[in-house]
Amino acid sequence: MMKKSAIILFLASIISFNAQDLHFTQFYNTPMKLNPANTGAFKGDLRVISNYRNQWSSIESPYKTFGFSVDLPILKYKWKNSFLGLGLDVFNDRAGDLGFGSTQIDITASNILSLNKQMTMTVGIQATFNQYNMDMTNAMTGSQFVGSGYNPTLPTGEVGLFEPFSFFDVSTGATWNYASGESNIAANDMFIVNLGVAFFHLNRPNLEFYNLDRLYPKVITHGSMNIGIRYFKIALIPSYMLAFQGPQKEIVFGSLVRLKLREESRHTGTISEASLLFGAHYRFLDAIAPSFGVDFGDYMLLLSYDFNTSKLANATRSKGAFELTLRYRNPELFSKGGGSFLQPKFM
Repeated sequence: MMKKSAIILFLASIISFNAQDLHFTQFYNTPMKLNPANTGAFKGDLRVISNYRNQWSSIESPYKTFGFSVDLPILKYKWKNSFLGLGLDVFNDRAGDLGFGSTQIDITASNILSLNKQMTMTVGIQATFNQYNMDMTNAMTGSQFVGSGYNPTLPTGEVGLFEPFSFFDVSTGATWNYASGESNIAANDMFIVNLGVAFFHLNRPNLEFYNLDRLYPKVITHGSMNIGIRYFKIALIPSYMLAFQGPQKEIVFGSLVRLKLREESRHTGTISEASLLFGAHYRFLDAIAPSFGVDFGDYMLLLSYDFNTSKLANATRSKGAFELTLRYRNPELFSKGGGSFLQPKFM
């Protein structure tokens, strides 16, 4: 009964919510950017993720985004029903000949509370340092044209108009997690639902170079499931993200399939689990992105490619974005085996 209720809640959360900061097609691989409450909420005791996105490679100066994050649970075996999470991530992007870009540094803390053996609630808060800048040395302005000719040695006449600026902002979020079953090949009936909502830019800082506009708050609702196909080596991993920021919105949904090739040795630890990952996600009215990767032991590598389906398809020759994620996750690095600890189950 609880499993059916969880499925209904997952579907209802999509229907009830039908942006624009940094974004990744693999939103599920930028957990703290997706929701501060995801910090420390994973299977293991240390998680390190590196992200790279190259968008519109068909143009001369594509949009590039780099990301790095590390998070871990702390005090995990000190309390019976809860522990804390702590994380840090850094993201940088650059676009165009003028190198317009941003750097974001997030420090995030969370609390993970096990309600019982199946359900977990988490809340998180995030403080972010943001810096925006632009390189005007490559600009071409009217001040550099003399007669009918262009002279790049002349000043642009735009000095002081585009000075770098920085600001701090605050975000928060919460998630609910339900899990049942086992993930081994013999049973493979692990069932997990994760739902979350996050609120970003609560203090609405000034954004633009002229300090005339304030950054819109952003609301993200997201969900994911792990559906183990009983007695088979396959699990379905559907997920979605809905983001709203001012007049902008982003809707992404799809699924991965995990094909388990080898089970981890539970007693000796000498054999690591190995799986193939494949699937696709669709960004509404914009792109479809097939994905392929491997999950081997503590490491996961996932590659995706966005094929444009919007009006930009002609200009970009349907070339959207190449995206790559490398994740390291060390299970039970600091485990002390507390017998009374209610261990939550995460994907």
